[in-house]
Amino acid sequence: MNDLFSLAYLGFFAAAALLNYLLPRVVRPYFLLAANYAFYCYAPENRPLAAVLAGATLVTWLCGLVIGKCRVKAVRVLFLLLALAGGVGILLYYKYWNLLADAVTGLTGARMAHLDLLTPLGLSYFTFAALSYTIDVFRKRCRVEPNLLHYAMFVSFFPTMITGPIERYPHLRPQIQNPRRFSYSRCAGGLFRILWGYMKKMVIADNLAQYVSLVFAAPETMGGPHLAVASLLFAVQLYMDFSGCCDIALGVARILGYDLIENFNDPFAATNFSALWARWHISMTGWFRDYIYIPLGGSRCGMARCLLNVVIVFVVSGLWHGADWRYLLWGLICGLISAAGRATLPLRRRLWRFNPLYRAQWLQNFLQRCITFLLFAAAMACFACALYNADPLAVYTGLARGWQNGLAGVPALLHDSGIDGRLPVVLTCAAAIVFAAESGGRNIARWVRRQNFVLRWTLYYAAGAAILFFGVFGQSAFIYQQF
Repeated sequence: MNDLFSLAYLGFFAAAALLNYLLPRVVRPYFLLAANYAFYCYAPENRPLAAVLAGATLVTWLCGLVIGKCRVKAVRVLFLLLALAGGVGILLYYKYWNLLADAVTGLTGARMAHLDLLTPLGLSYFTFAALSYTIDVFRKRCRVEPNLLHYAMFVSFFPTMITGPIERYPHLRPQIQNPRRFSYSRCAGGLFRILWGYMKKMVIADNLAQYVSLVFAAPETMGGPHLAVASLLFAVQLYMDFSGCCDIALGVARILGYDLIENFNDPFAATNFSALWARWHISMTGWFRDYIYIPLGGSRCGMARCLLNVVIVFVVSGLWHGADWRYLLWGLICGLISAAGRATLPLRRRLWRFNPLYRAQWLQNFLQRCITFLLFAAAMACFACALYNADPLAVYTGLARGWQNGLAGVPALLHDSGIDGRLPVVLTCAAAIVFAAESGGRNIARWVRRQNFVLRWTLYYAAGAAILFFGVFGQSAFIYQQF
């Protein structure tokens, strides 16, 4: 059931939604809390780890209670540090112990044992959500929550448990305290959002993954054209995979009566690298901005310190994604690209007036978007190496070889692997349609609900048919589930 694409998950969600609206509104948060823990404990391996979720919830709630009620600054700081130590300690123990053990062994020679630990479901998501509450209470940006069960429902909300977004309590609190009445329009919009997410994930992302995984499984044997195409397509695959799963989570929450944070806002329309990241995984980048970048000084300090802060945030983001040096390298690459973009922006703006291609605003925007996407795809190649256990050096050095015949070898590779050679082209066109539909941050479900009956139901059936005929079934795992 801890899989968005299983019948068990869909059955659980349908039953939870039905019972939720049959109960009195005052009881619904408590019912959903019970449903959250039932969801968490469905898989036998997760049941012992439910204590970690409950412990993180209780510790951060108690610390927030003391911080909000006490006026002695030293006590407030002490309990803030206690909450941070608890949350970070859980992450370090379950997610980064082996990485730390290798680092200590390499630096001191003292051997630390590796632990074969099962990571609690949604660890990175619920710890960040809980820590944001405590920090916001300390900063007096959030009122103390006296009701432990309401707070526990926020931390364990099952639509966000697998793939996010990382919620903030001030956003979800009024929705928990005043549950919405049943609305056919909300539920219909939520269902189409779920359908749209399944289409992006199962039809586009999972089909693209067949070619991308084939190339990154053995990059040392691949030529530059294959590596270049696979790197570009991986950026599209990752967006369709992650944003599609977020669409499902937002649709599920909407049917239950809750509006979650939008996690993407047309990122590939950005004209610079920093703007792209401001539109990508918004809940995570916003978390790092508010709780790491700004406390470090943000952009208020000198240029050198500001650029260092940017690099630090991206390196921490790489570490958040996993205990693997390739994620750290990916974070460092992104940080350096973003820092270089900020440092050179004044000079580039002065040079733009001499660039004849930039005299037309539409052409300037188009070229800047293309350059931004290429930089993003180049950085994401390292991310793909971590996912597919490839050597980044083999990928980046391999990009320079085998260009004698251009892209002619790509269809042959696909044919030899039993994959239709037209697949990347068709899927790229399908992805372009999705990008056009979501351009400008358009809420596709809301847009569809405003259309007339004929067009609306045509789109419903078209999305459903695409999933049935072209969806990849049996490959339900999605990229961000492991984080």
